[in-house]
Amino acid sequence: MPHKTSSKGRVGHYVAKEATTLVECLVQHFGLTTEEGERLVSFGSVYQDRQRVDSDRALSPGQYIRVHLNPKRFPVEGIDWATTIVHRDKAFVVVNKPAGIPVHATLDNQVENLLHQLRVALGGALYVTQRLDTDVSGLIVVARTQEFQRQFNRLLADRKLKKRYRALVTTAPEVGRHIHYMEPSERSPKTIASEARPGWQECALRVVKVEPASCAVPAPGAFDVEIDLETGRTHQIRAQLSAIGSPIVGDTMYGSRTPYKVNGTRLPGIGLFSASNSWISPEGREWAFALSPQWMG
Repeated sequence: MPHKTSSKGRVGHYVAKEATTLVECLVQHFGLTTEEGERLVSFGSVYQDRQRVDSDRALSPGQYIRVHLNPKRFPVEGIDWATTIVHRDKAFVVVNKPAGIPVHATLDNQVENLLHQLRVALGGALYVTQRLDTDVSGLIVVARTQEFQRQFNRLLADRKLKKRYRALVTTAPEVGRHIHYMEPSERSPKTIASEARPGWQECALRVVKVEPASCAVPAPGAFDVEIDLETGRTHQIRAQLSAIGSPIVGDTMYGSRTPYKVNGTRLPGIGLFSASNSWISPEGREWAFALSPQWMG
C-alpha cells in the first residue's frame, strides 16, 4: 500500500504491510534518510497507532503510522535557560518565558518548548500550571511536584491567583472592567461577542492603568496598558483588546497593523507581557513576582 501525504506534503500516513522498524519504514516509504527519520522520531513528529513515539521500535503489519514531515521549528538554540529562571523553589520555578517559544509540546514538535528545555536544564520532572501564547513573553509558574501542580490549579480555578499583564497598544483602551463572551473553538483567531450567547465562555479583565509609552513604535503614538486578568481563556487579552479597538502592537492575527518594532529594533513575538503573579499558599505564605516588559528597556 503506497503512503498518502496531505496537501503541502506535511503529513504522511502509512499502514505497515510487513514487519520492520519504525525508522526503516520512514526511510522506505517516505523517502527520508536514516538520519532524517531518526530526527523526526526524536522530535516527537511520528505517531504509531495514534500515539506519539520518541524512539525507534519494531513495527508489525497493520500498524498505522502518521509522520509530520516538516515540523514547525521554534528558536530555542542560543537561549541560556538557566538565566530565564527568576525564582527556584523545591516545589516550583518561576520563569521569564521568551517570546516565540511554546510552553509545552506541539503536535509535531515535543522538544523545542519551554517545558522540555527546562527539564533538560534542571534535570528533573516539571509540570504545567499555566500557559502563555507562543508569541507572549513574561512570567510563568512551572510546578516541580504534582502536589504543587494540584494546589496551583485549585488557585486558578478559584480565581485566587492574581495575574497582571502589560500590553503595548497604539490606541488607548478605556480604563475599567471589560466582559466579552468567547465562542468555544480550537481554532484561532478566537471569536468573541459583547453579549452572552448559549455555550460561550465569559472573558473578564480589568484595564487598571493606561499611560503613554516611554518607547517609540512605528505609529503616531503608543500606550502602556496594565491589565488584571480575571479569567484565563486562550488568546483572551488579545481578542478583548482588539474588540475594544486597541489591538496589541505586532498582533496581526487580531488586527494590528503596527510591527513590533521598539526604538528601531524588531522584537520577537507581540507587545504582550506577563508582568506579575502573586498568590497565597495553603500554608498562608504569600508569593509575589514581578518584572518589566522588554519595551521598557
